Amino acid sequence: MTAKPLRIACAFVLAVSFGILGCDPGADLPWTATGGKPADTDDAPEADRQPPAPEASGRETWDIYTIQDSRVGYGRTSVKEVSRSGQPLLRVEGMMQVTVKRFGEESKQEMRFESMETPEGVLVGFDVTMEQGRVPVRVMGSAFGGQLRLETVTHGKKTTSKIPWKPEYGGFHAPEQTLLDKPMKPGEKRTIHALILGVFQVAAIEMHAKDYEPVKLPTGTRDLLCIDTITRFPDGTALKGTVWTDRTGEMFKEFTQAMNLTTYRVPKEIALEETEPSDLDLGLDIAVKLDRPIVNPHETKQIRYRVELEGGDPATVFASGISQKVESIDPHTAEVTFYAVRPGDDNVNPDAPADPPTRADREPNNFIQSDDAVIVADAKKATGDRTDPWQVAVALEKYVHDEMTEKNFSQAFATAAEVAKSREGDCSEHAVFLAALARARGIPARVAFGLIYLAPEKAFFYHMWTEVYVRGRWVPLDAVLARGGIGAAHLKLGNSDLEGATAMSALLPVIQVIGRLKVERL
Repeated sequence: MTAKPLRIACAFVLAVSFGILGCDPGADLPWTATGGKPADTDDAPEADRQPPAPEASGRETWDIYTIQDSRVGYGRTSVKEVSRSGQPLLRVEGMMQVTVKRFGEESKQEMRFESMETPEGVLVGFDVTMEQGRVPVRVMGSAFGGQLRLETVTHGKKTTSKIPWKPEYGGFHAPEQTLLDKPMKPGEKRTIHALILGVFQVAAIEMHAKDYEPVKLPTGTRDLLCIDTITRFPDGTALKGTVWTDRTGEMFKEFTQAMNLTTYRVPKEIALEETEPSDLDLGLDIAVKLDRPIVNPHETKQIRYRVELEGGDPATVFASGISQKVESIDPHTAEVTFYAVRPGDDNVNPDAPADPPTRADREPNNFIQSDDAVIVADAKKATGDRTDPWQVAVALEKYVHDEMTEKNFSQAFATAAEVAKSREGDCSEHAVFLAALARARGIPARVAFGLIYLAPEKAFFYHMWTEVYVRGRWVPLDAVLARGGIGAAHLKLGNSDLEGATAMSALLPVIQVIGRLKVERL
């Protein structure tokens, strides 16, 4: 097997970092004018649906995005005051356009979103679409009655879910709005809760203002207030960052730990100017070098690694399970032992916690459409008259490997139904396609994500694979390799059933370690 098919893309990480989203600018938003009750439910009669309100006044801002000092895209946000049924609201519209290289191939993604919020930043509703594959993934939300109702539409499939919601929670624009409404002063601390675009989770955003300092911007140097931030998600993930504002609370620069992304506020003409393609390659440039090579990495049965995480604790980031044991050494160091698990093997983590499959590991959803007609037919075709679950799973792994003849990195994260038609993509497309085929044959399945060691590069690359539940345990399969399981050259950060609008939040541990991880083979 050549090296190129094994060069794994990290597009799913990019999609979460930027919240690569978009919406139909002409779409009717799914909420009413008073209180955000969903307009498409029996609780909201036709008479309650309000026409668009006239726009009164507003502001428009433009930004550019850089990763490791390389410009990768731009964005626009407009905030307009509107009134509905006498209630003042803010209509926030925005877009992002990002172009990056991954393993030499260009990937262009665009984001558009629209939300309605109160002047205090409290969310009423929103409408976004995830442009991660050829078919958009649209997510709509309405805040009402102590819940945020989320509706996800992909490839003709529509599902709903809910998360707890409080009146004081803010929308996508709340972090910036709170600084504009009440600019911070040196030494001041503040905490707000806001919905995070892309992962659709409410996070606590802690802000600590330091002091004014000279900051270099694309338009020159300005004295700005440095504000350290920590964004804390419900699963315990914490992302550090910094924003710099002027005395009116206007943000001019923002840095986030996620992929070392920096945002600069600029005039429109700078945001729209044509620039030379960046030399940054998000496939190659975020690889994690290993101190010494692994011989026959995908045939190994067990390997122990020491991992160090700058500014964080790897023991809280790497997953423990039947195929991986994580032991804390100190606040920034851990030892990770990976076991090559097969059904019936005794070579497993003896301290693995119980992890039975859930309903979401068995049923179709917006990313793993195991009820899609093409997928159902493929699952039967690939396995023939086999009945043993492990033999079925291995046959499906080989089928995905053989059918995915076009290995490319042009998409960020296609759904299984898209892959079933296109038969192309990178590791994430292999993973979701295999998971869907397994569920179609009644085998619980989910995706796993982390790193894989590639011998030619002597480094770890960010990767996604599949886990199937057979004979009472979760067993890893990797359709990119198609070896009937995997060796100990994978390091697992987490897993997900990819159910619902918050599916992408499971990938937060990956974002947390990019650019800050060191791996040593023991």
